[in-house]
Amino acid sequence: MIVDLSFLYSDIVTSGIIAFLAGMASVMVYSKVKGALTDRRYRADEAVVEAVVLEYTRRLRDYDKVIAELRAKVDIMEVRGQTPQTISQPSHQPQPHVAPVSEFATVTQHPMVEKENNGTTDYILKLLGERPRTSREVQHAVGRTREHTARLMKKLHDSGLVSRDANANPFKYNITDSGRKRLKDKVAPVAV
Repeated sequence: MIVDLSFLYSDIVTSGIIAFLAGMASVMVYSKVKGALTDRRYRADEAVVEAVVLEYTRRLRDYDKVIAELRAKVDIMEVRGQTPQTISQPSHQPQPHVAPVSEFATVTQHPMVEKENNGTTDYILKLLGERPRTSREVQHAVGRTREHTARLMKKLHDSGLVSRDANANPFKYNITDSGRKRLKDKVAPVAV
């Protein structure tokens, strides 16, 4: 009695192949789903990091403006021969976009330049006494708008306190002898 078991082997082989293919398909689906979820999480993390970096960059720019203004005020006081006074801070934390307010300073002015630019004019002359600068460099140093700085530099040029190198693009401004004399007169003590 010989029993034919060949049909049994074909079903086992077929079942094994089907089980293998089902396992491979499930592994592939699992890896695709896991990869998609991981990518989303990293994209979300990158967005959060980018938002934090942008916020701190904005705050640093605000602090740079405040520091430039304070530096200008201290330089003006030094030019006038006064010692800097400390600025009292409010008891609460100041907002990063609000600049501290100090007392107004009055400085004698060159007759050709408007009275409102006293401190800024002296600060610009002091900067140009160090080395020639472009209007953009002066703008960043004084913390004013591009238009305001351009008008001020034109007035200083027209009054003869600064000269500009027309060969340079953009113009490079330099202090003139008249500008140096003005700074020297500011530093010289006044006889009472």
